[in-house]
Amino acid sequence: MDFLAEVYRSLSVLDGAILLISAKDGVQAQTRILFHALRKMGIPTIFFINKIDQNGIDLSTVYQDIKEKLSMEIIIKQKVELHPNMCVMSCTEPEQWDVVIEGNDDLLEKYMSGKSLEALELEQEEIRRFQNCSLYPVYHGSAKSNIGIEQLIEVITNKFYSSTYRKKSELCGNVFKIEYSEERQRLAYVRLYGGILHLRDSVRISEKEKIKITEMYTSINGELCRIDKAYSGEIVILQNEFLKLNSVLGDTKLLPPIERI
Repeated sequence: MDFLAEVYRSLSVLDGAILLISAKDGVQAQTRILFHALRKMGIPTIFFINKIDQNGIDLSTVYQDIKEKLSMEIIIKQKVELHPNMCVMSCTEPEQWDVVIEGNDDLLEKYMSGKSLEALELEQEEIRRFQNCSLYPVYHGSAKSNIGIEQLIEVITNKFYSSTYRKKSELCGNVFKIEYSEERQRLAYVRLYGGILHLRDSVRISEKEKIKITEMYTSINGELCRIDKAYSGEIVILQNEFLKLNSVLGDTKLLPPIERI
């Protein structure tokens, strides 16, 4: 139960997720746990089939494993050629859109009547279903060999966005993690859901209590870097002795509902 609680708390700050699946080993038990948590929390998720450069890979078996253990609603976004030279390219086969068409009555009716479907309307429906977690794009590569990573980064940039961006709204943030630095400094990790947090701001954390922001950091390549402001949708790290796990900074009404176990 403690493990699941930590999983849910960590995932609650995400706008989207990349779920790694080994091309060699397929869907593992921990993969299923993470996926069901992501789906229950409504977090858009991309499946990334990793380690495609290993010997003995059968992608059709991996696809079937995903359908049986995770979701039938997947769309294969790339064509992979393993031999003679490994190559990952965008999939242009018309069949890839079947799952998109079948899940939309208007598109299905148009298709069955023999009318042509525009690429734009198919892509828009794919994005809509991806955002509401009823469709899962599948990409491929090898993180170790840097295969397919550039394409994946481009997809992340285009598909993931914060639905909580409220630059002009009141401040709202939630503490989702507490840890101590090597110097034993107490660090609170805060996901901002509204407004802008500035260095030296006085921020309400309860009806009767306020704290002053004296040090703010962000994490870059694992290193803490000082900053003087943070925006809605970002994660900021505060050095503070009073903030606790699940403390709320600012307006609690802007805090999105968190799925409970």
